[in-house]
Amino acid sequence: MTSAATILGQFVAEQSIGTLSPLAIEHAKRHLIDVIGVGLLGSAQPMPRRALDGIVAIPGSSGNISVWGSDVTLTASYAAMANGIACHVLDFDDTHTEGIVHGSAILAPAVLALGTELKATGAELITAFVVGWEVAARIGLAAQGTIHDRGYHTTSIAGVFGAAAAAGKLLGVPADQLVHALALAGSQASGINEYQTNGSSSKILHTGWAAHAGIVAAYLARAGMTGPLSIFEGSMGLLQVYGDAARVAPAALTGGLGERWEMTRVGIKPYPCCHFLHAFIDCARSLKAAGLKPDDIAAIECMVPEIEVALVCEPLEFKRVPISPYAAKFSLPYAVAAALIDGEVSHRTFTAEAVTRPAALELAARVAYRVTAPEETTFPRYFPGWLKASLRDGSCLEERIDINLGTPENPLSRLALEQKFRDNASAVLPAAQVEQLLASVWSLEQCSAYELGELTRVKPRSVRRA
Repeated sequence: MTSAATILGQFVAEQSIGTLSPLAIEHAKRHLIDVIGVGLLGSAQPMPRRALDGIVAIPGSSGNISVWGSDVTLTASYAAMANGIACHVLDFDDTHTEGIVHGSAILAPAVLALGTELKATGAELITAFVVGWEVAARIGLAAQGTIHDRGYHTTSIAGVFGAAAAAGKLLGVPADQLVHALALAGSQASGINEYQTNGSSSKILHTGWAAHAGIVAAYLARAGMTGPLSIFEGSMGLLQVYGDAARVAPAALTGGLGERWEMTRVGIKPYPCCHFLHAFIDCARSLKAAGLKPDDIAAIECMVPEIEVALVCEPLEFKRVPISPYAAKFSLPYAVAAALIDGEVSHRTFTAEAVTRPAALELAARVAYRVTAPEETTFPRYFPGWLKASLRDGSCLEERIDINLGTPENPLSRLALEQKFRDNASAVLPAAQVEQLLASVWSLEQCSAYELGELTRVKPRSVRRA
């Protein structure tokens, strides 16, 4: 029986810009615009800056590949790591909802860094990005949420395989070696969710490391290193070790390859926080817009799919009082309270001042949850929201959203996408460069990886001499 890795490797090797679905190409551009903007804003945050300081100090990391939002240049694999960290720090990057994979934060840094090094064309960048997404998303689908259940970070576990596929494609690795790139990526699949206990920055290392490791895996495979062909479905393979053998769906690894493009099923975030929170935020905003006042609320009950509980609901006493701005991005009580008080959620919602507001914490203390039965919810295809507000006068208000904003079925408009990009990128780049970068991605077939990379850089200021 042919292994899933062999089939995926053959698929990746056969693709070109001409074989991709036109819709997949359009979505690839949308997601590249989105994640580059998110990564540029992320590059200005404290933790990515500290990470960059650490990477620069690693012997041999210096190179000629741009680190977004800076004038630093590194080798391709280390630039991919730095940019991958920046892309995930704000939790504003996209999600393949059903697979629970934040793929673009890994794949865009990997393909842009390696593509620049290899002098790749824009068409080659698009192809690598799409095939990387096809691989990563299918691993998330095959896992059926069980990787997450076991305490691993599905994004980085699945994403390293996508990065290896994308890097292998750019390197021109043939199918018989691409399968080994995937197999070698399996030995580098990593990321555990213990970061939730103190809101630490280890989560953002996961995306950076997956981008870095995928490039490494592709180079090693091209040089002749080998790995287990049964990396996914073997008795000690990924799905058995990281997932729940009784619930995984190995057929999803290869189902619909070339017919159903997972690239077209990725959602773009309207809010800079955990994607599980978004529909709940919109429910709360709807109640706020309808005139509900926080003082009128006795209690709020959120109906939550079971897999989301560990990430955004528990331990409830800690989620009600986030210990840091980053922890607040994974707090359902805080997000609902902030949306009801402010009527909006933005970067300002997750500042140190905002997350310690007495009014927000007092309302968050009144937010509880119950676990929904599978038949009650649209999860995992979507990340739904459903809440009930019990009022002090004895009445009850209810709001429910089954298809969250930003999904392919309820997408952000092009205008909203471009505005998000401008808002993010303009934090570190001048307006003219932001517009040039935006236009270049929309017309990426006419642009090179090098040209795109140069547009993500902060140009060094010239020094006047007396």
